[in-house]
Amino acid sequence: MARANRWLVGGLMLALIPLSACSKTPVLGILLPISGDAATYGKSMADAIHLALDEAKANGSLPQGFQAVWADSGSEPDQAIAEFKQLVDQSGAEVVIGGCKSDVASALIPTIKAENTICISPSASAPSLIKKSKLLFRMFPSDDLEGTRAGDFLYKEQGRRKVLIFSSGNEHARGVEPEFRHEFEQNLGGKIVGRILLTDQDWKRQATDALTSQQPDAAYIIAYAQPTVDVLKFLQEKHFTGTRCVTSAFYNRSVLDANRALVDGVYFPLPSFDADSKVKIVKDFVDAYRERYGVVPDIFAAHAFDAARVAVFILKKTKYLQADELKKTIQFDLTDFEGVTGAIRFDDYGGVRHNPIMYIVKDGKVQNFKDYRDRQLAKIREELRQELGVATPTPRR
Repeated sequence: MARANRWLVGGLMLALIPLSACSKTPVLGILLPISGDAATYGKSMADAIHLALDEAKANGSLPQGFQAVWADSGSEPDQAIAEFKQLVDQSGAEVVIGGCKSDVASALIPTIKAENTICISPSASAPSLIKKSKLLFRMFPSDDLEGTRAGDFLYKEQGRRKVLIFSSGNEHARGVEPEFRHEFEQNLGGKIVGRILLTDQDWKRQATDALTSQQPDAAYIIAYAQPTVDVLKFLQEKHFTGTRCVTSAFYNRSVLDANRALVDGVYFPLPSFDADSKVKIVKDFVDAYRERYGVVPDIFAAHAFDAARVAVFILKKTKYLQADELKKTIQFDLTDFEGVTGAIRFDDYGGVRHNPIMYIVKDGKVQNFKDYRDRQLAKIREELRQELGVATPTPRR
């Protein structure tokens, strides 16, 4: 497999400069899926990291001599492993942002250990990952939290009792599905009426049979963006009218924009990044991202932005750039670090705990479901008042 081209970024400067592996220059490796099936996520994350590094250079928070070296994982474990080794052995990276997919992060763990290098994953979410390595730190909340939230939402808030699962069967699905089943079936008493494995060639036939015989009132799709779109198109063709719930892995701006009508009314849990927030750090990020790239940042951009800021912080704060010393900085100095995704503090396993909340896609926008529901109820109440000729109550001061 041919290795991807690698480019060196020193703030805004680009140069093809070889680095000594023993150099004391602070070097950040950035290993993203620039190509392959996760490339849409990779672009979103790359844009955010560029923005974070440019802002750090502008405000003087980059460590002296800082350089960033970029590489492409190709969305594949084998290529990611090879590129990770190159970033550390040839470019001298002391910290690597990488392992963006759960299966890639899992495959990287032996290499992370062998290279004794800190790795910060912006988006991998399989529950088992961080317990396998003390050098891997994960920005994205664990899949088990997401699965539990989705099960609770479908049963309690949507009143659904029979769910048909569509699963990709990958590392992400293996993290989400058990917790969803536990919450929906064991804790709440709902019923999983079938599981369609999307890697099976005849999954559409199986799904057609399940829809006809079991009459589910909800579909839960556990897959990345494009397979999820395939299932949504299938459900549309079958005139499925039940609740459609997907996972956070589906949330990709370009996919949403390309399928506006198809995804309208779809629900999914996300960590609490609110692009409409008035909190200064969030608003500044969203405004800067929108100004530069012309779109609102998605959840992957937000976590990558925070990953870059955390990496810069620990590289600047740590006197001796060795894994043990960098870990001490993370443990003792990175306390409630303010991020656009919330306060960042890693637990003993290297994970953050940001409980997900439910969102809905409406009118081309990803909206907090509770806020959307409250607005709809207020609209209905106002329409009733107008029909009955009742004056709108004056808000209390």
